Amino acid sequence: MKHIQISILLSISLLLTVSSCGQQQAWDGGLISVQYDRLPQGEDILLSDWVGEPEFIALDSSDPEALIDGGEITVSDRYIGIYSPMETPFKLFDRATGKFLRNIGNIGRGPGEYRYISMAQIDESCGRIWISTRLMNKIHSYDIQTGKLSEDIPLAHESDGSPNQGYVFMVDTLSKTITIADVPFDNGCPVIAWCQDYKGNVLWEIPKTRTIAANPMLRINTMLNVKGTLDICYNSMNTQHDTLFAINDEKIQPLLTVDFGEVTAPGRLNISEGYYLHNPYILTNYIVMTINRIETTDSKSGPDAHIFFTTSVQPSVVMDRRTGEVSRRNFTNDFMAKNESNPTFRDGYMVNMYSASYFLKAGSEALEKGNLSSSARKRISDILENISEEDNNVIILAPLK
Repeated sequence: MKHIQISILLSISLLLTVSSCGQQQAWDGGLISVQYDRLPQGEDILLSDWVGEPEFIALDSSDPEALIDGGEITVSDRYIGIYSPMETPFKLFDRATGKFLRNIGNIGRGPGEYRYISMAQIDESCGRIWISTRLMNKIHSYDIQTGKLSEDIPLAHESDGSPNQGYVFMVDTLSKTITIADVPFDNGCPVIAWCQDYKGNVLWEIPKTRTIAANPMLRINTMLNVKGTLDICYNSMNTQHDTLFAINDEKIQPLLTVDFGEVTAPGRLNISEGYYLHNPYILTNYIVMTINRIETTDSKSGPDAHIFFTTSVQPSVVMDRRTGEVSRRNFTNDFMAKNESNPTFRDGYMVNMYSASYFLKAGSEALEKGNLSSSARKRISDILENISEEDNNVIILAPLK
């Protein structure tokens, strides 16, 4: 089991829905709908079969500004960025060394400042970092070398369906265009997605064909694992059946719907025992939805109100996009000698983040039993010799094959 802490102030919001039906359909290139508890159990997946040589990066602990407590990770050839939906600035690290480079922008309400980050993308080719935020009808562009605002990109459409959700996007530097997706709430943005230039001129758009009631428990995600595709995935906190979409060639394609059974009323947070938490990813040849089941819950009231719960790893939903076959399969992180794992996939990498205290134990186990190259073993050994439990987090990333 693992322990998770969630702030009640941390919203979890979504995209759109396609109704789910029972078991797996014959695949014809269209939407496949499955029911989780009826899926067959497939063979276990070794992470080493899906990803290449792992890197182990101990993040800088010498600068107090570098210290992090979880968050979302975005990766490029030279950089690692970490950001949070809470009031925390985007933090940029050197990928090779883990050295903290700078904050990108700052928390606030003035020029170049923001409060809550929805999504970020590192764009080395033009030396920029792109950030979308909640409550702002624009995408910010920052200079990688200085962390200062380069320009604000006005968005052609405005979202007002939920105060807790910003946009997801994909920047194409060569064409100087941005593809953007929003939540199709009843009173929100008039389109599902659109492509525009940096001045806000619409090049194409996809109108909404249906809408849903505003729901602050739903969050739209994109992981950008397939080049040229804006994938649309979401965490629903049991208020929707999960559907995954891909946007490319000016079209939106629904790929997979997973039905987990009973759902919670929109807008109501339910983390009762037995409910599932799911994180979906669209890859080149597969769709993956990692699953955790809530086992116990507890809460703390007052100004610092939090909800605490423990979860257990469940078999993931894995769909082969070449055949349409869907099954439940367990991931084994053979690098870290773990029998079960819920990998995270972002920007074409498997990427996980461990606290220093956890890595001290997990790294030692990996040296003893892990499927590691000699260079990876040396890197883990070097990290273990130089960190303490109070140090910054350790990042593990490996490129998707």
